[in-house]
Amino acid sequence: MKIDGPLRRLSMARNTFFGILLFASVFATGAFAQILNTSDIEAICRSFKTETNRTTVVYVDLSSIKQGEDEWGYTILKKLELAPRERLTVLGVNPSTFEVIEVFDLCYPTFTQPEIQQIRGNRSLWDKLIAHDPETQQRDNVQTFDARLRNSLDRIIASSKKYTGGKRRNVLGAIAVDKNRFTNRDAVYRLVIFTNGTISDDLESTTSDSQTAESLTKKYPTSFSGADVSVYGVTGGDRGETLESKGRIFSSFFLSNWGRVRSFSTSLPQQTNNSFTAMKTRSGTFDGGGVKGAAKLSFATTDGKAANIWLTFTRGPNSFYLPLDGKYTCTGETCTFEGRVTSPIPLLAPKPYFRDGDQIDLKKNGDRLVGTLKSESKEVFQGDTGAPKPEEVKYQMEFGLN
Repeated sequence: MKIDGPLRRLSMARNTFFGILLFASVFATGAFAQILNTSDIEAICRSFKTETNRTTVVYVDLSSIKQGEDEWGYTILKKLELAPRERLTVLGVNPSTFEVIEVFDLCYPTFTQPEIQQIRGNRSLWDKLIAHDPETQQRDNVQTFDARLRNSLDRIIASSKKYTGGKRRNVLGAIAVDKNRFTNRDAVYRLVIFTNGTISDDLESTTSDSQTAESLTKKYPTSFSGADVSVYGVTGGDRGETLESKGRIFSSFFLSNWGRVRSFSTSLPQQTNNSFTAMKTRSGTFDGGGVKGAAKLSFATTDGKAANIWLTFTRGPNSFYLPLDGKYTCTGETCTFEGRVTSPIPLLAPKPYFRDGDQIDLKKNGDRLVGTLKSESKEVFQGDTGAPKPEEVKYQMEFGLN
């Protein structure tokens, strides 16, 4: 039908109006449309700040993969419990050559429920017509994430089939060589390792677990920046090593390098997807037993509670990392920290410098946190023969609040 005059002009004006409206809608919500695009889930990591400062790093020992046994891969696919936009990195490790192959590095493409509601509320009528609901799109994004993760595990399996053993078989040394992965001061690292736990290396002559751990630490010094470590897939050794012996070596090695083994077993225990704040650091000094040096208190928070708490004593080239369990509160002008050491340091030493249960008590004094670390059992420093009466084990400490 032919349209003339004012009616035609009205039709053109209406078309122009809807064209402008469509452009404005796409322009205003284009960021959301792009971010929720299944084919580009990396855009979520680039465009939205993560909800947690926890970073999960998974190492798979190629020598420990056996054909037909896939529980190790199922664990990575289904049991890590990632938080919204938590970054996951998966690496294959050759314990003989120390080659580390990164096969996956991506954040988990999910949002919290309040974020979903906000995105849904910002959608225009046009968005509702042409795009999925945010929750539907998120399910698609997670499926894409899972498919990519599954493909990356296939690459690890392919690499494991090419593995040939050598004189050296040391997953700890290989991970230590990859230490530059743990340099983000704000990150709360979760380190997950699949390995049967067998360690063989050209170490100094050793006869005990403590000597083996000490030799490993001397040969492969590193820093894991306070990582929580879970080791799974552990079995009895070919040379009769027990799980307990392997566990002591792993725990001692990580404690000496600022890491804490939370679990060491055949399977990975239940994980959580808690969100963590950035690691905070309070620098200061310590003085006790005739020794002075630098001290550092590090911690993050989750659900308003302190977590991943560490006290570090440094004197010259040597550092001792003390894992703590405690409570840090800072409200207005009142700041306190109360806690206890949760492991002997050094772990396997016959006479450790610090013991499980040693107590720390700090309070705000001006612009500093001031207090003590002392023995729960009222131990004393061992002095020289003929020295004055031994002092109670107590370290005076102070830290800045910023």
